[in-house]
Amino acid sequence: MPIFSRTVQALNEAIEDRRSGVLELSRIILEDPTLTAKILKLSNTPYYNPGRQKLATVTRAIVLIGLQVVRDLALACVFIESLLAAHNREQVRRHIAHALHAAVQAKSIAIMANDPEPEEIFIAALLHNIGHIVFWCFAEKQGEELATLIDHGLPQDQAERQVLGFRLRQLGAALSRRWKLGGLLDEVFAATHSGGRPELVRLGCELAENAEGGWQNPSAQAAIRRIAELPQREHDELLAKLELNARNTVKLAAQFGAGDCTPYLPIFPSAGPRGDESGATAPGELAPEAEKDGTRLVQVLHDISVLLAADSTPKLTIVLELVLEGCYRTLGMDRVLLALMDPGRKLVRDTAALGWSGERPLLLEPISSVPPSLVSHALEQSQAIWIKTPEAPPYAALYTPAIIRQLGRQECLIAPIGLTRRIIGLIYADRAMTGRPLRQDDFDGFRQLTMQANIAFKLCQ
Repeated sequence: MPIFSRTVQALNEAIEDRRSGVLELSRIILEDPTLTAKILKLSNTPYYNPGRQKLATVTRAIVLIGLQVVRDLALACVFIESLLAAHNREQVRRHIAHALHAAVQAKSIAIMANDPEPEEIFIAALLHNIGHIVFWCFAEKQGEELATLIDHGLPQDQAERQVLGFRLRQLGAALSRRWKLGGLLDEVFAATHSGGRPELVRLGCELAENAEGGWQNPSAQAAIRRIAELPQREHDELLAKLELNARNTVKLAAQFGAGDCTPYLPIFPSAGPRGDESGATAPGELAPEAEKDGTRLVQVLHDISVLLAADSTPKLTIVLELVLEGCYRTLGMDRVLLALMDPGRKLVRDTAALGWSGERPLLLEPISSVPPSLVSHALEQSQAIWIKTPEAPPYAALYTPAIIRQLGRQECLIAPIGLTRRIIGLIYADRAMTGRPLRQDDFDGFRQLTMQANIAFKLCQ
């Protein structure tokens, strides 16, 4: 699973990098438009956003619902996306359905038990059978042998050892360590006794597994009684909650793009139809990918205004990240770059970027130069500028060999960040990849967004 493996590594590195965790995580997600749309859609559902605050950017989602939660959402989306085209589709879909149901139930149990991080419980339960899923993604002859032995009544553990020489649970544990999926998941695989947070994961997984044979079977009922003991809930009250969880799993599967897994999900007799399995947005939910650009821009500007109003000294880095993402996703720029002055105020260095393919060029430009360059010219301006004809006067001379090597020569938008007497850097945006022309409303939106960054800087003084 090379795509999943690479993304997991990138997501974990973004979380571990305390200097640029939010922006790095945003960059990883934004590089995949499908993943961006899924993250924003899920971030706007009541399941993850009970307050129903409208979220139009990944950065804003991270600020509102948390860095770790968005990382886990991205991890889950990539995980499921990596599996949907697997070779043994029926087996894989069955295991995905089981994993999603276990995750929803385990998170609910964790909340009832007042666990401080129920989202971590969700991910651990979602990935608890990763060894089984990965095996069935690639299994051919061995998969057929294993299925035959199980169909003939041999216990699964014995069948796995006979065909493979190891248990699939051991494969899951090895993958968890190799991909650094998280401490709790490692604990779940290593747990030899019940208790603690791994027990919350185990209860959710046990319920999901036993419910596959019907909610009224003795094993499922026994699992429900064990869950009732943990949070001290009445049986009927707990049953109603588990029924709601089952319905939520169906909706969540569709929202994750795994709607074809829902036939394998158990459902309470009273739950009625399985509902819309097409992945359509439920009534009242926001589907950001369907919004018009103008609507998204208004929402981004509103998010920044709320952040500025809520705190007289807002975190400038968060505002800059929102502005950068707003330019990239809302205005549809191909490349966006934030460059800030170094402590000696002699150079500007690239600090963050979105849209560069591969390694972005290191922007290292003097603040003042003779003759002036695009960077030094922009820093001397009092507002955003639009370079419409980079190959013609008066702008042609600004494209020094260093600028051409680092940014190329194309139509662009560029704005200084800071106050008239205290400029701290600049934001650059272009459509170099697609070659689409810039319009007046693009420039107006860029100007509005960068003005918000300057307001935030002023408030921080």
